[in-house]
Amino acid sequence: MEAPPCETYSNLGGGQYHIDLSGCFTEEQLSRLGGNFVVGFTPGDPAIDAAPPVVVTREDLQRLPIAPGALVVQPDRGWVLVNMDTIVWVETGAQTFSTVVLDTPVQVRVEPVDYTWGFGDGSAPLRTTDPGAPYPDHSVSHPYTRAAADARVTLTTRWVGEFQVDGSGVWQPVAGFATTQESSAPFEVRTAHAALTTR
Repeated sequence: MEAPPCETYSNLGGGQYHIDLSGCFTEEQLSRLGGNFVVGFTPGDPAIDAAPPVVVTREDLQRLPIAPGALVVQPDRGWVLVNMDTIVWVETGAQTFSTVVLDTPVQVRVEPVDYTWGFGDGSAPLRTTDPGAPYPDHSVSHPYTRAAADARVTLTTRWVGEFQVDGSGVWQPVAGFATTQESSAPFEVRTAHAALTTR
């Protein structure tokens, strides 16, 4: 009696097949191999051993034209006050791209995972998973403790990604993160003094 093949194939269309190797290796061996693969070939084709799996890497992710978002500083009037909360937030969200890896069309989608805010006054950067919100529902802010003529807020956003071979419907995670950076327009940090007047 002839033994059945250890691998199984699912036709994803467009010359792409999903290969299930679970019948060929132990779980430990599969974890080192990465489990399942999507490649383009016909079962029985002698080129099977030469066909590399299509994988989107961190470097591929970083090369995508990810829009960093829209960084906002409040109050938005060109100056803020010492020892008062300066509110920061960013408008951003998930983005989807079409690209080509190993001559194969793939779709990649990314979403922000965390934010690192720099306030340019010598304080430690603030990392959050919260993009913040505008006043009065704000959740990310910083009090400047001394006056400055040219303050700026900088923001580094980390993005996590996943990809699918075009049309396969099988989304796979990308190992690693992409980052984007942006800076606010310059603003002044002012001191204020209380004074009694007759008016």
